[in-house]
Amino acid sequence: GDSALRLGRRYGVALAIESVLLFLAVPLLHRQIDAGLWLAASASGLQNAIAATYSGAVVRTSHMSGIVTDLGTFLGQWLRGAGVDMRRVRLYGALFAGFFCGGIASAFAFPHWQERTLLAPAVLTGLVGIAYVVYRHRRGIVDPVGT
Repeated sequence: GDSALRLGRRYGVALAIESVLLFLAVPLLHRQIDAGLWLAASASGLQNAIAATYSGAVVRTSHMSGIVTDLGTFLGQWLRGAGVDMRRVRLYGALFAGFFCGGIASAFAFPHWQERTLLAPAVLTGLVGIAYVVYRHRRGIVDPVGT
């Protein structure tokens, strides 16, 4: 298999930092302080970096337009009987589904919670980061050289 999709890097730390950035952004956004936008944008950039490093060269873009384009390309390849990398299809499908579901949930939550809507992904990324650190510790996973 491709080693690019292997657990082993310190994603827990990156997810914890992302969580903290989102938590810090909320009160600043509530007060309409620009630094809240910078923190939220930094969290988004960190999320993109996590996706890119987790997947290696499997995900060529961190933007949904590129992922949807690639999914369309895969569909075209499949329709004409060409081989399709199903691992990439599953990964891109999961990324798209997460983006879509998050967008729907945010559309319903934002009218009620405004910027506090960011607390949901802040909590989720924090919990996933902690779970990943615990998982690595229990499995005795060590960092690959150079990470």
